[in-house]
Amino acid sequence: MTLEATPIKPADSTTARVSEVLLAFAGASKPLGITDIARSTGLSKAVVHRIVQELCNSSFVWQNPQTRKYQPGISAFALSDAANQSSQFRRIGLELIADLAEHTGETATLSGRIGHRRIYIGQVESSQLVRISVQVGSALPLTIGASGAAILAFLPENEIKATLKAPLHQEDVVDAPSRDELRERLKLVAERGYARSHGERIEDATSFAAPTRNRFGEVIGCISVAALSSRLTPEREQDLAVQVVKTADELSARLALQH
Repeated sequence: MTLEATPIKPADSTTARVSEVLLAFAGASKPLGITDIARSTGLSKAVVHRIVQELCNSSFVWQNPQTRKYQPGISAFALSDAANQSSQFRRIGLELIADLAEHTGETATLSGRIGHRRIYIGQVESSQLVRISVQVGSALPLTIGASGAAILAFLPENEIKATLKAPLHQEDVVDAPSRDELRERLKLVAERGYARSHGERIEDATSFAAPTRNRFGEVIGCISVAALSSRLTPEREQDLAVQVVKTADELSARLALQH
């Protein structure tokens, strides 16, 4: 049995809107219609239609003439393949979360930052019968969950302000914090070096996340571990926090050696 989280996606300005439309296809299990994309991005159907037509022209999106629905095109696959081959963050990160999941016995994830959001890049699920599971490829605002807080707390102040100023898009969050609560959370995360969330997106789920940095010291993502709250003790929580920080630091150290 797995407990899955529902992806939530925001929308912003011109360039960001194109990114939003492209990311709507990330993690999608079937071709999408204009209405599907509009619903997931928060953009109007007219805006989505215009962007999709441009993406079709550049082969990033392809429309099935029978169903009239859209799916990633040749350019998107070529770009994805190049990114996967060159991404040391993803390659090394996946190795480390596999070790983290094996060591802790809980689900471990790797997330990358994209503007005011993060996207699940990889996941290694817990071996336990009842476990937490996320949808790899889905994107979430940085204002949601431990992983978002672990990234946001260590960004420059101007970027934190811009993120908190944007719509929170927390309709599907079980326990959505206010902006003031988010500010307090970020201070605590910055002090202790990791973020913790409890029942925020999934009831009876506790997550711990720590930031990862590139060789320039910039926060580019995070590593997290999630477990059912009902099987955690204070000692167990402390161990998970220590392990997730250790793993994130290891990823940052190895990325610092890459050129």
